[in-house]
Amino acid sequence: MIISVIDSYHSNMRKAALIATLAVSALMIGCNDVGCENEAPAEHLSPDGQWKYVSFDRNCGATTRSNLQISVLPANKPLPSGAANTFIADDNHGETTFVAQPEWLSSRKLRITYAAKARIFKRETKIGPVEVEYTQE
Repeated sequence: MIISVIDSYHSNMRKAALIATLAVSALMIGCNDVGCENEAPAEHLSPDGQWKYVSFDRNCGATTRSNLQISVLPANKPLPSGAANTFIADDNHGETTFVAQPEWLSSRKLRITYAAKARIFKRETKIGPVEVEYTQE
C-alpha cells in the first residue's frame, strides 16, 4: 500500500514536470521570430563603403504593429532575418508619424534622429567599430 502510494506520487510528479517542460517550451517557441518578416529594406553605405545601415519595417502579423528597425552591418553582409542589431522603435500607437531617420556623419559614425513621442525598444551606441549617436526631435 505504501509503495503503491509512493509510486503514484512519483508518477504524478514526473507527469507534472513533463507538462511544465512542454509549457515552457511552447512559450519559448511563441517568443521567437516565426511569422515575422523584414519588409522594405533600404541599404545605405558608409562614406568609405565598408559598412552599411539597413532600415526596414518588421512585421510580425496582425496582432502587432510594424516598427522601424535599423541594423549596422559590414557592407558585404546580408541583412539577417531576425530583429535589428542597432535600433528598434515604433510610432507609439499613432502618437507620431515620424519615428526615426539615420544618417552617416562619417565612415564610423552614424546619427539616428528619432521622435520624442516614439517608443524606443532598442538603442545601441556601438556596433563593431561604428559609433551610433542619438538625437531626439
